[in-house]
Amino acid sequence: MKKLFNQLLTIILVAILFYSCKKDMEQMILSSPSKIEGFSTSASQLVLSSAMDKNNVVTFKFQKPDYGSNVAATYALQFDLPSDTSGATAWEKAVNFKLPTDSLEMSFLGSDFNAMLATQLAMPTGVAGTVVVRLKSAINQSTGTSSLVPSIYSVVTMTVTPYKAVVVYPALLVKGGNSWKTPDTRTDGLVLTSLKFDSKYEGYLNLPNADGWGGDAFKLVSSTDAKVYGYGSDANTMSLTGGNLWLTPSPAYMKVNADIADLTIKYTPVQFSISGDDNGWGFTPMTFNATTQEWVANNVSLTAGKTFVFTSNGSYDISYKVDAKGALTFAGPPSWGGNNIPITKTGVYTVTLNLSKGNGNYSYSIK
Repeated sequence: MKKLFNQLLTIILVAILFYSCKKDMEQMILSSPSKIEGFSTSASQLVLSSAMDKNNVVTFKFQKPDYGSNVAATYALQFDLPSDTSGATAWEKAVNFKLPTDSLEMSFLGSDFNAMLATQLAMPTGVAGTVVVRLKSAINQSTGTSSLVPSIYSVVTMTVTPYKAVVVYPALLVKGGNSWKTPDTRTDGLVLTSLKFDSKYEGYLNLPNADGWGGDAFKLVSSTDAKVYGYGSDANTMSLTGGNLWLTPSPAYMKVNADIADLTIKYTPVQFSISGDDNGWGFTPMTFNATTQEWVANNVSLTAGKTFVFTSNGSYDISYKVDAKGALTFAGPPSWGGNNIPITKTGVYTVTLNLSKGNGNYSYSIK
């Protein structure tokens, strides 16, 4: 029995020694380079547009790191904003792309690259911004557990201008009645859109009062099923068999809300203003330009660090602020949401508000 015990103990000791030697050999054989050589981007500066959606707009390449032995490394590209690449939580918000096995490069289509920057990283669209790209190389043991060899990294930076991808929302297209004719295709200023792809449509109309009793004669044509909505039982209802709708009162610039499930339509005349720190939160009127379909305020003095809001009719019931990504968003009841629009540089500006493309595609500019 004693002899058997000694043999078993010897086997255990040999196994432990073999495992220790194996780990020592891994540490001795595998070296850890200080960085990944040759990491580069094909475009250090890039201005994206929808015309580039189906093209490869950028390619990242690198050389295979020399670990001193033929080992299988895994590679990943990490994209982040400069502000998130330092401190205790550095790179925690990065967007990660794992490269295919044995691949030493990765390319991106314009649509994918733009979506990653504008949506996942929430970079402002229409302006140049810096994105930091980090390449990570890591080695795992055959068991899948982490290696004793630390991961290595290389970094490049890019200046990229993402664009705002316009979502094609379901629409109700304005069809002029009687002698007043409108384009058959979707046209800015003549469209209501469904932000949530449901039965509710919204937009702003400035019709010319060309003809019709009591206001502008028109119907609404669905972009999804070509159904035509006309007059219902009164000015605030619709039907699929009625005559022309009437924009009442008219002429006036109107916020129009239509519900094709309830067959209702509501018209609210609006006059927009700017309200903010620089005018004591009063109401500086804007002027509607029928040619550009924009509300405009010229020679507006704005101060860095202060904010403003687009208001209407001397109140905040129909008002617009910005969301966390800087996009224009409705700020009235019942949510009273959004953030005040910030001013980054003191100056005298022309401020515009464009509501002609339908709900979901409202925009503004400060120039």
